[in-house]
Amino acid sequence: MFKTSYITLFVAASVLLAGCTGASGDDPGVEYAPQMYHSVAYDPLSQVVDETSPYYNSAPFNDYQGKKKINLMTPVEGVVARQNYVGATQSVLPSEDQPLLIYELHKDSLDMAARILKNPVALDSAGKVIEQGKHLYLGFCAPCHGVNGQGDGKVGEQYKGVPNYSVGRYKTLSEGHIFHVITHGKGRMWPHKSQLSPEERWKVVHYVQKLQKGES
Repeated sequence: MFKTSYITLFVAASVLLAGCTGASGDDPGVEYAPQMYHSVAYDPLSQVVDETSPYYNSAPFNDYQGKKKINLMTPVEGVVARQNYVGATQSVLPSEDQPLLIYELHKDSLDMAARILKNPVALDSAGKVIEQGKHLYLGFCAPCHGVNGQGDGKVGEQYKGVPNYSVGRYKTLSEGHIFHVITHGKGRMWPHKSQLSPEERWKVVHYVQKLQKGES
């Protein structure tokens, strides 16, 4: 009985150890739920190019009156279209109706931003863009930079070192420099790209440039 138990234990251990050996050649062994490891990637926004596809010219798919055919259903009524931005380095091109800026410059590219960026938001004769920029500035910037851009905001008093826009080199900073700093932050200033859209940041730039001239 004693020897039989040892023999049984030896055989069981041999079977277990044999199961631990690696598969030979290119045999990957047994995979459980392989679809979780080798999932098929689908691009829902890819263009339909197969003219024999039932979705090629059939509504509600590709119903865009001659525009690019894509695997999208017609949007429901009331959907607000996303703005079409252009890349700062021209890596993304816009349509003709909304050539605003999408910002892909790295946070360490301040000098490049200062040189190449131009404000794509045009000023209007009624001054609405400046008013909108002022409204955004007072809500997001004035607590540190002060109402008139003199660095005397309540938070700025605690931070220390907040600049006066109309003094020294700060009054000559380019629009690209200002936009980049609003986007990525600098020094103790935190980035505001998550709080303000590119269009809103450019409107703030317009207003900051007024403050650089001592205007408000």
